[in-house]
Parts: sequence; structure tokens; C-alpha cells
Amino acid sequence: MIMKKGALSFAESLMLVAGAGIGTGILTIPYAICKIGLFGTLATLALAYAASVFVYLIIADLTRNSEKPEDLLAILDEHLFRRRGGKVLHIIFLILLVLLLLENLVVYILSAGSVLKDLLGVNDTVLKIAFYAVASLVIIFGIKGMGVGEKLSMILIGAAVLVLMVLSFVHVKGSFELSFGAPDKVFAVYGLFMFAFSAIFSVMQVCNHIEKKEKTAKAVIGGLSLNALITMAFTAAVILGSDDVTEIATIGLAKGIGIPFVRILCSVLVLFAMFTSFWSSGFAFADMLGAQFKLPRCASWFIATGPALLVAVFLPLGILNYVQIGAGALSIILILVVLPAYANAVRQPRQELLLGRLSGSKVMIGCVAAAIVLMVVSSLIPIA
Repeated sequence: MIMKKGALSFAESLMLVAGAGIGTGILTIPYAICKIGLFGTLATLALAYAASVFVYLIIADLTRNSEKPEDLLAILDEHLFRRRGGKVLHIIFLILLVLLLLENLVVYILSAGSVLKDLLGVNDTVLKIAFYAVASLVIIFGIKGMGVGEKLSMILIGAAVLVLMVLSFVHVKGSFELSFGAPDKVFAVYGLFMFAFSAIFSVMQVCNHIEKKEKTAKAVIGGLSLNALITMAFTAAVILGSDDVTEIATIGLAKGIGIPFVRILCSVLVLFAMFTSFWSSGFAFADMLGAQFKLPRCASWFIATGPALLVAVFLPLGILNYVQIGAGALSIILILVVLPAYANAVRQPRQELLLGRLSGSKVMIGCVAAAIVLMVVSSLIPIA
């Protein structure tokens, strides 16, 4: 059963795309960037942003030109898995999608638990459970409730980042290195940027629920742009305001500025960043399971998201480990199935194609595939 209730405004759609990846990116990228220089950072940001714009407009065109656009597996069945062996491929990629979405949800729970533990000093298992319980309340309000929550959360995140930037300029402790950085570290940061822009499921949600369909492309590009702007603004605040940039960036920033209020502000920022990402992945996961197994709304949500809480509690790897694993898994899904499905879908499109004359171009698809291959390789390079 697809969780569809109400339509998303343009602002809600833009915020949904922005918020989908900003949760992990805004926390882990500053630590990675401090390992390289400013020039390497700008180069990887530009490359990852350009590649992501094309990737997610491809996802949008694929979604808009499918019979069952709410479910990625149904889209793949329509455009790619019709031939012999299609059922086997369907099962394989169902497993891959489950693992990818599960990994995403684990990252969000771990991040929220780590920051709240630093603030409150309470057992992080209790905090992980509390975060999960509060995040799950969105199921009551459906897709429209998620859209409103994403918009309000992103406004609060933007305001918090602005305040932290001002405070970091007042309490300068660090600086950007005007260098390119070691090639392997720069390469790894490119992969993290790609993962931070990750919005495959939120783009599908926007295509299916945006009120004014003609604004889909603007919502996708605007969301990615807002994600990049807030991530880099927060990164600047962290590097300038921290004595030591920590893996969870808000912890080092709060200690560096040294004002008690900042610890609270950082924790609020993290919580809302994790909520936006958790909601997008959670709804996508629940929609997929609901469609595949004909489950009711609440059952599909808790079956989809509940195991992530168990993994976060009992298998707590480092957050960067999970982020890089997720980058690799996302890359495999995109390059092996989404791009071929897109090439088939745009041959006889049902709706106007967002990429215009570039739609279906072998050169364009090849360039995007190359960018995704780079993401796969970069996910194997350790940051720490």
C-alpha cells in the first residue's frame, strides 16, 4: 500500500530533496575535508554536484515515464526485468535495495545517538530508541506530513548553520589549507559528496507527489543546490571554529566555540538533519515493502525501519564505515540497473523529458556511468 496523502508544494519538494542527503553529509564531510585542502574540496564538490544533477534528473525522467512510478522495483520490472531471468534479477535487486535502505537508516540512528549522548551523557541505546520512536510518529501524517516536516526542519537547519557560522568567525580556531590534498583522500571525499547528495528516493517521491509537475526539475536542482550550500557553510563553520575536527563534526565544533548554548544548538541541528533523512528513506523503504508484499501502512513502516534500530544498537560500526558502504551500494544499484532502465524508458516517453536533447544520449549516459564508477572506487578508500 503506497503511503500517499495530499500533494507536496514546490517548497516542500525542494526541501525533501535537500534534506534526504544532508543528514549524513553535514556531519561527516567536515572531518573528511580537513584531511585535504580547499582546492581539492572545491574540485570534488563541483564534480559531485554536476554528476548528481544529471543522475537525479535521469531518475526523475525514469520515474515520470513509468506505469508504476511509486516503486523502484516495479519500474525496473517494466523497463529492464521483462526478459528471461527477470524474476531472479528482481529478487537480487530487492535484496540490494533492502540492504541499502537499511544501511541508510542505521547511519541516521547512530548519528543522532552519538550527538545526544555527547550532550546528555545518557546511555546511547536509550537515545537511539527515543530517536526512532519520535521519527516514527510521521507515519500518522503520511507523505504530506513528511513534506511539511522536511520544510520546517530545513528552515531550522539553515538558521542553526547561520548562527554557527557567525560564532565560528568570532571564535576562530582553525583555517583552510590552500592546497589540493593527497589524491587518494581527495578521491574519497568525492565519494562522500556523492553520497551526501544522495536523493534517489526523495526524487521519486517528488515526481509522484509534487503539486505542479512542471516544477519537478527546478525542485530537484534547487534541492541539490541547497544541500551543497548548507553543507559547505557548515563545513566552513566547523573547520574555522574547531580546535580538532571530529568524525561527528558538531562535537568538535561545540567544544571549540566553548559556549554551552552551542552544544544544544548543534544537537538540535543534528536531530533535525537526521529526521529529514530518516523520513525520506523510511517512507521509500516502507512503500517498497508495502507494494511488494501488500502490507498495510503501519506494518510496512515498522517492518522496514525496525531492523535498523536493532543493527544500530547491536552492531555499532563507525559512522564513516556505514557511509562509505552506502556509497558503494548506491553506486552499484545506479550503474547496473537504473541507467539501462532509463535508456529503455526514454525511447518512447510518456511525458516531456527533463534533460531535453540530452535525454537518452549515449555520451551523457556514459559520462554519468563513469562518475558513478568513480564513486564505487572511492568508497573503498579509508578516510581516517
